[in-house]
Amino acid sequence: MTYFVVEFPTISEIYKNNVLNNRFEIGRNIYNSLANITLKRYKEMIKTQRYRQALELHKTNKREANEAFKELCEEYRLSEYEFHKDVKPMQHHFKKNIDSNNSQKIATRLWKAFDELLYGNGKQIHFKKFGEFNSLEGKTNKAGIRYKDGYLLWNGLSLQVICDQNNSYELEAFQNDIAYCRVVRKWVRKKYKFYVQIVFKGIPPAKRNKETGHFKRTTGSGDVGLDIGLNTLAIVSEKKVKLLVLADRVRSFEGEKRLLQRKNEEKCISRFEEFLSKHHIEIKRCKKMNII
Repeated sequence: MTYFVVEFPTISEIYKNNVLNNRFEIGRNIYNSLANITLKRYKEMIKTQRYRQALELHKTNKREANEAFKELCEEYRLSEYEFHKDVKPMQHHFKKNIDSNNSQKIATRLWKAFDELLYGNGKQIHFKKFGEFNSLEGKTNKAGIRYKDGYLLWNGLSLQVICDQNNSYELEAFQNDIAYCRVVRKWVRKKYKFYVQIVFKGIPPAKRNKETGHFKRTTGSGDVGLDIGLNTLAIVSEKKVKLLVLADRVRSFEGEKRLLQRKNEEKCISRFEEFLSKHHIEIKRCKKMNII
């Protein structure tokens, strides 16, 4: 199943903005509290000898090492399912603002960070500072954060969603089924503005020219050959042949780099000669010999 996202601005009063800011702050606190609990388990796990053995085994046999990591994670309750269980009592305390779908998505976001730490290239789990937690989302369009008849509904809060009736892309997007909705907070012109990102199921519609209404890009017919190089891209078809320069707007600093390197070499040579003359050191140069 493929998905695509379309973002829409919303209209909200001051008191609704205050409610939304409060909910984002509650979401940040839930994320940090859950991170605190799970990090304690993770630190206890990495102290064990089995974890160190799994790290050594990972260098030679990654499959067996991953199985050992999974067993350790199950023992120390480091899994997405366990995170959902841990976040449940936290959500119950804030049930008037955060529903169960929101809290499970928060737990899933933290689990992705742990998954990257355990099996990927992640190095550390970071806590969210004030103002860094700027999105909350649901799991379906039937409960929690949902879109209905031009409004975003969320736990007694109703926000009008602005949809451009002259924008064919947005109108065609609503012909697809809605998977879930996401509320995003952005700092614009010294204040927070709220947007809704609707995740649709299916293939995104083709973009059109606003003035003519025609498609911006159309599919052609025939065979096309591409040869991608380090700096250029060669295109060959039955009718045209093109040679495009990749990143042609990027400024080159090779000339400046050569000048700086030359200056540094001259400085090093002059300092070395000063050192030799100061300490009265003479260097005997070898004569060149022509070997016949």
